[in-house]
Amino acid sequence: MSVLRFEIAGDIKRPAVPAAAALQVFSLALLCYLGNPLLTAKTWNSLFWLTVVFCTLQAVSKTFISVSRSRWIYLNQLASPAAIILAKIFYSWMIMVVLCFLDLGVFTFFMSNPVQHTGAYLLFVLLVSGGLGTVYTLISAIASKTTQPGFLVPVLSLPVILPLLLIGVQGSVKCLNPVLVPSTYNDLMLLGAINFLLFVLAAILFNPLWRE
Repeated sequence: MSVLRFEIAGDIKRPAVPAAAALQVFSLALLCYLGNPLLTAKTWNSLFWLTVVFCTLQAVSKTFISVSRSRWIYLNQLASPAAIILAKIFYSWMIMVVLCFLDLGVFTFFMSNPVQHTGAYLLFVLLVSGGLGTVYTLISAIASKTTQPGFLVPVLSLPVILPLLLIGVQGSVKCLNPVLVPSTYNDLMLLGAINFLLFVLAAILFNPLWRE
């Protein structure tokens, strides 16, 4: 909890990053609307997920990149490596969920909402945003040990987030139909399993990174 409070206090003192991400969400949604106000349901869904990826990458990927040497030492004294990575992931989840729901709200405001099954669609948003938050946090920790972390984060994260996004996009499209097919629940369970796997991998891989 101390690490989580430390992260929240840091963003309160430096609100530029989350504010910039929120501005990106609003700007991209407005551009999508101005480009074509009468989008089909599938196009609306695809553009929504694209804006999620581009707007959240900048906000969450700097979880460890922006940490200075002195701050690393302070965090090491504040909590154990396991507690640090758990707090970082949880805070990334919080940011991702807020930005994703903000994106969904802005899209709905400008271009209405073609979703027929809101509950299932929101579950897809929660699971995909949680997975993206975990991936960005872990990749940020890895890239922070290199000389060009800003370049490596999108390169390293792309192969990992593609399967997550593919399942999320394909599953969420099913929520646009009047009848919800049973395979939708299989997609949700698969996303849940991927989230669990990513969480376990992050907890395991962070220990050797922390020792370095």
